[in-house]
This record gives sequence, structure tokens and C-alpha cells, in this order.
Amino acid sequence: MTRDLHTENLIDFPCDYRLKAMGRQSETLETTVLTITRKYAPDTPQDNVELKHSSKGRFVSVNVTFHATSMEQLHNIYAELKDHPEILMML
Repeated sequence: MTRDLHTENLIDFPCDYRLKAMGRQSETLETTVLTITRKYAPDTPQDNVELKHSSKGRFVSVNVTFHATSMEQLHNIYAELKDHPEILMML
């Protein structure tokens, strides 16, 4: 017997949520990820952003922790990040 598990049931909103967006090393990637996140979570402080560079320095992951209020908010952030040309992958 299989069960259809919906993500909405796995996250208790509101909550602090951490997303990770990865892309090629660039001067604008961090700003891009934070700007898109702040569009839907405007109170996200700069201090909630962490960068991790790949061992060869070609790629970087941008981790942002923000206050998530709904699944719609998460979908909007992920959709906009997914469509941005600087973003290669998200977790």
C-alpha cells in the first residue's frame, strides 16, 4: 500500500527554512539569491546568507535561512530561482 505524502504536511508553518542554490562562481550570485528570497521574505537579513565554494573554486553554493510562512511562498522562491540563468541547482 502506498501513501501520497504532500510536502505541505511535512513542514509546519511558520518556520525557519534554509534553502541552497548553487551556481558558477560569480560576483552577483549571492545578491541574486538574496534578492529573489527577499522578494517573498522581505525581512531576511544579510547575516542569514552563507557561501561555500567548491574545492576548485568554480562553483559556489549560497545558503539562505529565512522565515517561511507558507508553501506558496516556498514555491514562488524556488520557481523564480529555477528560472534564473545563474542558478544551476537548488536543494
